[in-house]
Amino acid sequence: MIKIFISHKQEDSYVASKIANELEMMGIPYYLDVLNFTTATNGKELTDHIKQNLNKCTDIIVVMSEVTKYSQWVPFEVGMAAQNDMPTATFLQENVSLPEFLAYWPRLKWPSDIKKYITTRHEVQREYASRNLFESAELRKSQTERFYSLLKKRL
Repeated sequence: MIKIFISHKQEDSYVASKIANELEMMGIPYYLDVLNFTTATNGKELTDHIKQNLNKCTDIIVVMSEVTKYSQWVPFEVGMAAQNDMPTATFLQENVSLPEFLAYWPRLKWPSDIKKYITTRHEVQREYASRNLFESAELRKSQTERFYSLLKKRL
C-alpha cells in the first residue's frame, strides 16, 4: 500500500493540489497539508504534526519552485523521509535549479509523470514482495534504489 506525503511551500499549494488530484484519480491515498494559523505558528506543534503525518506515509513527493529555497519545513520533511529511506521524488515547476540535497532523486515534471511514479512503484513492490515477509531496513533500501533506477529511466 502506497500513501504519498506531498511536501510543498504554501505558495505552491496550487501545484500540490494538482498532484493530489492526479493521485486521487488513480485511487492512491495521499497527505496534503493544509494548516490552520495556530498550528503553523507553533514550532513544536508543527514539528509533531509533520512527523505524525509523514510517518503515516510510505513516499514523499516534493514540489519544487523558486520559493522552495526559502522554506524551513520542506528540507525538514525531506530529511525525515531520507532518514527512513522513504521513496522520494521532486516535482519541478518550470526550470527550477534544484538544491544539491534534492538533485539525487527522480524529477517529475508533468502530471503524466505521477502515473509513471505510481506504476513503477507498484512494479518494484511486486518484484520485492516475494523476497521477505518481514521487511528489513536493508531490503527497503535496496527496493528504493531499484525504484529510483527504473523511474529515472522512464522519465
